[in-house]
Amino acid sequence: MVYVLIGIILIAIIVPIISVLPSARQKERMQMRMIAREAGVSVELTSIDDPNPKQDKYIGYTGKRIPAVLKVVAYRLQRKRQNDWRHLPKVSWCLFKDLDNNWHWKSDLNEAMSKQLTEWLEDVAPDLPADVVQIEEDSYNICVYWHESTQGDEQAVLDFLKHSTELSLIEPGPADTAW
Repeated sequence: MVYVLIGIILIAIIVPIISVLPSARQKERMQMRMIAREAGVSVELTSIDDPNPKQDKYIGYTGKRIPAVLKVVAYRLQRKRQNDWRHLPKVSWCLFKDLDNNWHWKSDLNEAMSKQLTEWLEDVAPDLPADVVQIEEDSYNICVYWHESTQGDEQAVLDFLKHSTELSLIEPGPADTAW
């Protein structure tokens, strides 16, 4: 009887400790985020408006619409600014994926945005991991919103961010091309 009592006490102590430990999936995500941080990318758990809000999953059990919000992970990398960045036009853009996995621009593009960057984004966006939902740039920060479903995909996202920052955001003006 004493052994049974000791066994029950040990189980009562060990079970809560084990339940607090991260699962294998949580360890994978932690590893992915560490790799991103080591590459200089900021990682943030956030929520965004779903680019595809007219889905049945946004209808509550009473038939009323519920907010179309996605909980995602944001990988952000700041673009290097030119010395005269305050005098340049503000350029922001957003690409989102629809339910058919096609990429679309959220609004009309700023005329000052580099055509090279625009074409590159249109070519490369379909090759990003399947769980990437949206890509945007605002205030010289490039951000990829995704669900981190497969370990190893973070390298594709990191490569995308790094290459995006290397491309010119602003279309060079006539004075810039004179040389």
